[in-house]
Amino acid sequence: MRFPCLIPCIALTWLLSSWSLAMPAAKPVSTELSINPIWVATDLWPGFTEPSQQGAYLHLMQLIFPAETEVQVYFTSFIRSILMTEQQQVHMVIGIGAKDSNSLLLSEWPFDIDKIALLHLAGQLHLSDKADLAKLRLATQRGYNYDQLLNITTESYEVDSIQTGVSLVKNNRVDAFLVEKAELRHQLQEQELSGLQLVFLKGEPIYMGFADNEAGRQLKAWWDQHYQYFYREGLLLPLYQQYPNFHLPEPIEPYPE
Repeated sequence: MRFPCLIPCIALTWLLSSWSLAMPAAKPVSTELSINPIWVATDLWPGFTEPSQQGAYLHLMQLIFPAETEVQVYFTSFIRSILMTEQQQVHMVIGIGAKDSNSLLLSEWPFDIDKIALLHLAGQLHLSDKADLAKLRLATQRGYNYDQLLNITTESYEVDSIQTGVSLVKNNRVDAFLVEKAELRHQLQEQELSGLQLVFLKGEPIYMGFADNEAGRQLKAWWDQHYQYFYREGLLLPLYQQYPNFHLPEPIEPYPE
């Protein structure tokens, strides 16, 4: 069965067993998952979710779900990927914050940390605390809600790409750009950031988001059980260490005695 791509996007189908990624050997918690294929929506993040089947998040999915599972991935915008999951057009969305949706089921544990940073012209800003951000002309990535996470109530200028946000800063059309640090580093070379300063502000946990239906609940239960198992068996850390910008969140509580 194939799910139609209802909006402009890239739709790719893979078998997890066909991915050319290193898999640690481990005894699974359970071997039965009735949902196949799994329909997934995601933004395209270099180094994390790529149509070439590469990336940290896709590698993590390979570990969590059974090898025989077929995964159909829809690469679209961040906002659209959330909307598709909320409307139950797909089963799950990769990489959302706790405040990005009021209707999706989140994985029990975050699987990565977004590093929210402020990009501005070097030597132009001297912030004493985060309250000073409200006084700035800010650009933000559309749909990422970084201004809300930092409790900034003043209106910001939304941009559709990191390149646009950087250009606005360079041309002094805004004072600063709120951006995810790893995504910025992946998309732009160091020379493209010449004359700019990047200041880390806050780490924000991100989760897998699942549709609020029977299939979504089954996938969430599978994900939570297996993510916890692989963490406690010590199999997550080696995977995370393969990717320099992939951050394993705070430890899961140990098994009860």
